[in-house]
Amino acid sequence: MVQIIAGHVDQGGRQGITSGKHLDAIAAIIRDDLIDAGFEPGDVYDRGRECTLPGWFRPTKNWDILAFDGPDLVSAIELKSINSSFGNNANNRAEESIGSAVDAHTAFAEHLFGSGSIPPVMGYVMIVHDCDASRSINRGYHSPHYGVDPIFEGASYLDRFLFLCDRLRRKSLYQAVWLVFADPERGVVYEPSTELTYDKFIANIVMALGIHRA
Repeated sequence: MVQIIAGHVDQGGRQGITSGKHLDAIAAIIRDDLIDAGFEPGDVYDRGRECTLPGWFRPTKNWDILAFDGPDLVSAIELKSINSSFGNNANNRAEESIGSAVDAHTAFAEHLFGSGSIPPVMGYVMIVHDCDASRSINRGYHSPHYGVDPIFEGASYLDRFLFLCDRLRRKSLYQAVWLVFADPERGVVYEPSTELTYDKFIANIVMALGIHRA
């Protein structure tokens, strides 16, 4: 998959790697790979309203990919890309990702996802533009009452996205997480963590399918 994204970088440049159309192409490839791994074609959705689930704290949430095993939801996947405004986007992506996961986990616990007893695998994909702005460092955070987690001191925005994705996975808000950094100017695409690769992302979802069918 990283090689495929690299091909888009070479063809489309800076806008291609972070555009909505590019994410549509990524969603289609993930869908195909899930089908190749055993999902039925009619059980994987990556289009519009077919990807809507009920929420608990809000009426509905639109996901980018939903994968079922018959009536049982196996996985719900969110795709995000970030090209600019890294300070605002780092905070917004953290709030969005945490909120969506908590809402989905609660909706499942409240039996809004049918009668299945196995929680769905929550999937999260983030593609970040690797550039001078995303490599810049915030030299200080204002927190008048308590100290900021030392991990953020001296961290670039790329580091912050890595911390976010890693902690989302470690705390099981999302069980399948894939993080990519892309530098279209140099034609470089890479996965910054061995724990957040595409192979492990897909493997976690496919493993859940096996559990549903066991």
